[in-house]
Amino acid sequence: MSTPSPIFPSGAELPAPATGLALAGLLPFAALAAAAWASPADALVRPFALGMLSAYAALVVSFLGALHWGMILARPLHDAKLQRLALLWGAAPALLALGALVMPRAWGLLALALIVILVRAMDGLLWPAYARAAHQAGWPDAERWTRLAAAWLVLRTRLTAVVVLCLAAGWASAQFGG
Repeated sequence: MSTPSPIFPSGAELPAPATGLALAGLLPFAALAAAAWASPADALVRPFALGMLSAYAALVVSFLGALHWGMILARPLHDAKLQRLALLWGAAPALLALGALVMPRAWGLLALALIVILVRAMDGLLWPAYARAAHQAGWPDAERWTRLAAAWLVLRTRLTAVVVLCLAAGWASAQFGG
């Protein structure tokens, strides 16, 4: 039986505040994509909204990469290769997003959408690996890590779908909008 913690009570997959904040994090994506579409092409609102959409996406993927660093720093893994991969990957989304920010706006938005998909794909590889490593290391809360990884990936898939749609809408607004 896992030991309860103040962050992840026994039996909980994801803390409710984390889920709520993750869902609230979709609001800027939706609002900025909508603002880009609703504004005339010659208005200042569209380039501002698209720039903010790009910047927000870059911040979010940087945060998602940093979660891997947090995981490793909170509880180092006995698997040195997995730990090294997690640390290297943890920095990669920020660097990829930086590259997308210096591209022409439409292509940068498309690149950010692809980065968001890549980040979700890497989460799909790494979070289950963390859970397996927890079991192999005999962590007393290893089962909780398995449930956490599964719940996180379900939430991440849903969030990724919405974010990619918003970035695609931003790309289309930059590329084809009035």
